[in-house]
Amino acid sequence: MSDVSSSDGGDVTRLLGAWRTGDSMASEALFNLVYPELKGIAGRRLARLGVPVLDPTELVNEAMLRLLGDQVDARNRKDFFGIAATVIRCVLVDIIRRQQADKRGGGAIEVTLSGVSQVSAVGESWLEVEEALRVLEKQDPRKCRVIELSFIMGLNQQQIADDLGVSLTTVERDLRYAKAWLRDHLS
Repeated sequence: MSDVSSSDGGDVTRLLGAWRTGDSMASEALFNLVYPELKGIAGRRLARLGVPVLDPTELVNEAMLRLLGDQVDARNRKDFFGIAATVIRCVLVDIIRRQQADKRGGGAIEVTLSGVSQVSAVGESWLEVEEALRVLEKQDPRKCRVIELSFIMGLNQQQIADDLGVSLTTVERDLRYAKAWLRDHLS
């Protein structure tokens, strides 16, 4: 299984630097480098969510348009994929809202948080999960980021620790707390 560490971090970092200095070709090269990986991540995440009505290509295309439409404040691969996790989360919410508006509120999409093991949101829509994540993000941004990196980006605990610059124990503690917090908030 591919994960965000499979992109050449040096190339992503170099392209981000070139893009920040105004190299017009850098954003296209960055897009070409990270797009297949983000599409794979989105496909796996959507499959785990059990939401077949969402297309990974649509999700990643919209996320990439947002990411590359503005100057991304990322200095390296780690920053970029952290920002990408947040953008994918926002795009997912927007797509679901559009679909629900098209159905006039009917047929809400139900999801489980299988990516954060044993946290279940069965019977809860992704929009409710998203609202809970927004509240958690205000209370403790790192714990929300740990959930994003685990659930949306599919990183394992050691990769999350490396990306956030914290110990594996801290990530384990943050995940336990965030799962319990989400379980309580969604019940």
